[in-house]
Amino acid sequence: MSPKHHKHMHYNVALVDKLWNLKRLCEAQLKMHIPLNMVLKDEEYRAELLEKALQTNNAELTRLVWDIRQMEDSIVTATHSGDEFKARKKTRRSIKLGYVAAFACSLLLIMSGYLLRSFLPLNAGEVFVLEAVANTQVKSAVNKREQMTYVPAGQLVRATKPLFRVHGSNTVGERLAPRLVEAYFMARGATNIKTRQGNTPVEKAVSGELNGRIEFIEIHAHGSSTAFTDLLQDSAELGMSSRKIKDQERELLLAKSGDLGEPGAEHIIGLDGLAIITDTTNPATKLSIPELVKIFSGEVTNWSEIGGPNLPIKVYARDENSGTWDSFKSMVLDPAKATLVMTAKRIESSTELSDAVAKEPGAIGFIGLPYVRRAKLVPISATKTSKPILPAHFTVSTEDYPLARRLYFYLPQKNINADAEEFVKFSATERGQSIVEDIGLVSQNIKTGQAFNSDFYPQVMRDLTTRSQRLSLNFRFKDGSDELDTKGINDLERLVKYVEVNAPKRVQLFGFSDSEGDKAQNEELSLRRAKVVEQHLIERGIFPLVARGMGEEAPLASSKTEEGRRMNRRVEVWIL
Repeated sequence: MSPKHHKHMHYNVALVDKLWNLKRLCEAQLKMHIPLNMVLKDEEYRAELLEKALQTNNAELTRLVWDIRQMEDSIVTATHSGDEFKARKKTRRSIKLGYVAAFACSLLLIMSGYLLRSFLPLNAGEVFVLEAVANTQVKSAVNKREQMTYVPAGQLVRATKPLFRVHGSNTVGERLAPRLVEAYFMARGATNIKTRQGNTPVEKAVSGELNGRIEFIEIHAHGSSTAFTDLLQDSAELGMSSRKIKDQERELLLAKSGDLGEPGAEHIIGLDGLAIITDTTNPATKLSIPELVKIFSGEVTNWSEIGGPNLPIKVYARDENSGTWDSFKSMVLDPAKATLVMTAKRIESSTELSDAVAKEPGAIGFIGLPYVRRAKLVPISATKTSKPILPAHFTVSTEDYPLARRLYFYLPQKNINADAEEFVKFSATERGQSIVEDIGLVSQNIKTGQAFNSDFYPQVMRDLTTRSQRLSLNFRFKDGSDELDTKGINDLERLVKYVEVNAPKRVQLFGFSDSEGDKAQNEELSLRRAKVVEQHLIERGIFPLVARGMGEEAPLASSKTEEGRRMNRRVEVWIL
């Protein structure tokens, strides 16, 4: 590499580093989740974010915005001529952002896993990043994940079998699992990391040069149920699922794999949330899941049938290959044994769907949270009588939003594959969780927010939380007990780290129950659950300021269904 080229590549690494800082500072100032992949690759989203950053009147953010714009200008000057702009008929800003997006895509994996140079001493890490970038070829700058190719390093021994095989959910396996595996290989010091498609689009292999060998990990994403059948048939060492393991599946695997419903076997790696959107003029203030079923199955065809204007309903949906469609189908249509109306307009692009719904009167659709753009967000309730909740990163994190769901890895506890176990642990780290965020899912990294207005809670709780902020996690429990579920156990460690970093903040715990049974007993049970969390924190050196039971107050859903009862049985965490 020539000295001039080496300097140029370093300059671009610095730009992407500033974009990462822009994301973090804007999240702190604007109190909103900002997906890194949108900042890097979506021209319009990024331009809007820079303008919002300036409007905060924060001196540090203002300097950062102007630094970014100057660096973008310099990149365009250094890499394009005026004739190129005319021939391609693009604006100067479009070319500037397009170049940065292409470059940023090749760095996204490095940033997500390591926040640039944080994984090595500064000089060595900087050299590593520059070498990686210099040998990277961008395959696609817009819709496909870039694969990393390096200069060949001589003859290596190629492994004949994978380190492990991870099979199951398409929602997890399409984008998240390959990205996590790539970052995991990097964490182990691998080079020449490549992702290749197998016999079908949902089969991939990620390889890397590691300890003098070309090692690889197999990913098959044929659906959540295949995670458990393949574990049973010894064709996978790790399962991935967008739903909790069923009792029948757990029992079939009990002798072979141990209890996959227990901590150590069941691992939540992130959450998925869907936004329901309508056109900007639609007066709808809320919709229930039963109403969504009727709309998207074609049972209801006019908004007047559900209390709206006399206007035909026009249904939009993502295409069959979309993970977003898979999520909507499994959360809304499948439980009601309903199918999508034949007249639904199917669109491949999330951005195009959102913009089409926003401008067509009577339109309704669903989309991933990062792609709402100008469309109108509709609060969703589990039933017609339960609390409607606006979809947001925060309400998905707390699982208050009814169209939120957990994403899982299942690791057998008999004859454990050590590489698979190490990979699962890596996925749960802050670095692993940053990748979850960057592809548009919801991580388990803790943030602060306010999910509802104060009227939702009983007066005693409002008095205690006047100056408090709610944290983006709820502790939930195993069915019929006050024992924390697997996510709750892992969230304890995240909460301890959060409090340590944010000392001297004090924790407040509020327990809630469902409304089944005696009211006094429910209040006692809700207090016991708050005390369980309190005791776990005390054992870890954290002494909560408050641990109170609110009983069946502030229900998130109807307690007439098992899912509603599960949502209502929780311990909320506030910080003062």
